[in-house]
Amino acid sequence: MGEYTGRIEIARPPDEVFAFLAELRNMPRYLPTVTHVGPQGRHEQHDDVAVEGEAGGHPYHNDGWLKAEPEARRMRWGSHTMKDYGGALAVTSAAGGAVIELTLSLTPKPEVAQRMQAEHGSVDAGMRRSVDRTLGSIKACCEQADAPPRDIANDEDPAEARPFGSSATPNSGT
Repeated sequence: MGEYTGRIEIARPPDEVFAFLAELRNMPRYLPTVTHVGPQGRHEQHDDVAVEGEAGGHPYHNDGWLKAEPEARRMRWGSHTMKDYGGALAVTSAAGGAVIELTLSLTPKPEVAQRMQAEHGSVDAGMRRSVDRTLGSIKACCEQADAPPRDIANDEDPAEARPFGSSATPNSGT
């Protein structure tokens, strides 16, 4: 399993950035292959979630879990079906606002790894690029017109707000 990390500064207050990221309905805004995320139940240790979307022209559905720790501004997640997939992020204070540190752990499926090798020269380069694009997408959502991040529940068409066309998380359907 590979581990991929990234970091980005965002010119917004850290509590605001974390609140945006922890709201499930906002995930399609910064993970554009995701079209829907919904709660599936609550456990003492985490919340179960269902994620749906499309990646590489293939629809997917995955059941997983998410643990948000608002007081520490940390989140961890994983998949119930893909045991070698998980991630974590932390939002900390910085001079100009917030810093997000993202860690993604996974082994891409062979066909995804082959595509990354062909397109980026290596799986590591492809994964680093995906992590960077996701962090850039989060930054764009949070800093958009220097306004507080919007909750997509109030947007008429959340697809219009997706600044990038790929996700840092190669999904089960790719």
